Amino acid sequence: MEPSRDTILERVRRAGVVGAGGGGFPAHAKLAAQAEVVIANGAECEPLSRVDQQRMQREPERLLRGLRLAMRAVGAKQGVVALKAKYHDAIEALETRLRLEKPGPEVRLHLLNDFYPAGDEFVLVREVLGRVIPEFGLPLSVGAVVQNVSTLIDVAAAVDGERPVTSRFVTVTGAVASPATFEVPLGTPLALLLRAAGGPATPNPALIAGGPMMGALASGPEAPVTKTLNTLLVLPEQHPVVQRRRRNAARQIQLTRSACLKCMMCTEVCPRNLLGHRLYPDRLMRSLAASVTEDLSAYQGAYLCSECGLCAVYGCVMSLDPAAVHRELKARMSRAGVPRPEPRQTSERVFGPLRAVPSKRLIARLGLTPYDRPAPIREFSETIGSLTFPLKQHAGMPAVPRVKPGQRVKAGELLADVPEGKLGAALHASRAGKVVEVTDAALRIEVG
Repeated sequence: MEPSRDTILERVRRAGVVGAGGGGFPAHAKLAAQAEVVIANGAECEPLSRVDQQRMQREPERLLRGLRLAMRAVGAKQGVVALKAKYHDAIEALETRLRLEKPGPEVRLHLLNDFYPAGDEFVLVREVLGRVIPEFGLPLSVGAVVQNVSTLIDVAAAVDGERPVTSRFVTVTGAVASPATFEVPLGTPLALLLRAAGGPATPNPALIAGGPMMGALASGPEAPVTKTLNTLLVLPEQHPVVQRRRRNAARQIQLTRSACLKCMMCTEVCPRNLLGHRLYPDRLMRSLAASVTEDLSAYQGAYLCSECGLCAVYGCVMSLDPAAVHRELKARMSRAGVPRPEPRQTSERVFGPLRAVPSKRLIARLGLTPYDRPAPIREFSETIGSLTFPLKQHAGMPAVPRVKPGQRVKAGELLADVPEGKLGAALHASRAGKVVEVTDAALRIEVG
């Protein structure tokens, strides 16, 4: 007998399932909506990431099971697995599994071209459904729910096996001896992933948690694996991808006043603008350059920015970074109480085909071609001494600890949760051990 909608939502909530593609939105909250279609996002937005394509190939049954459970939860009549046409092995595995499944609500594959940012929710919905999400809106605004494929595999494990999220698949790539993808316990220090990949192939490497476009510099090799980490990119300290993240945002605003050519290339490549949204990076940069403060709508347009980074690495010939400026402006507007506008339609613009930036060309522009190598799934066998669990690995409020220092916990045991009715996600022990530290920010466990 199939589980009820309420059972699905409750088991997903208890398991602490969140969006594994980087956003970290609690899955039970997203699945509590009503929608016409559920899209499994297997496009792998970031260059060099290898997790989703390999999981689709290895676990097609669990992915499709998670997709159907999500469809049941939201009342969808259609499910779509969106993945790139170049993922031949994954396509074959999914098509084979679909032929074996019993008749039911329609589930189909949608094959995407190899471009960036194909995995962006707004772009993906346009590609799959031909619908444009309104400005400041959500996929739900056009009848869709989008979940990462790893999230849907977690949904299947939570509902059918009632197992919490305690591990993550992470691709370790870049300047390492042997790029690979590992399944590792949550809380594992990044240094152990680096060691498992044969160690760095450059002195004093920089670690980027996430991909080269939207990832952030890790705080250090002891930073932990979290629920939203799927790529660890290792690069030389002087690599342009690293140096872009070393820039001071306030300094970028100053440089804008002297270096912006008003060429509009940042807007020409902006995926949000190409969807018809009123995000004009060039207009905002011009306002900054002229110290104009009256154009509030231009500044509020920064809230539309997905921070994909194309404006900076593919558009601007002066090496300015509109995405970083938008990030800084969003923070300043939030502190000043400037509201994020309500969703609004964009019907006044005529939509044409998106200009797609080919992934290979983007990788070359980033200076990453030497690192564009396979990263097959391998066993993770490093010895783990301690695990660190940040209490905020998701959208919403931080989880509240449910354990105390000195307490022994089993693998899978609840460590922290959120109050009833609050947005957040539960956190579980990924290994048995003793709780040695509890702070407002994190928990630490000694394994064993």
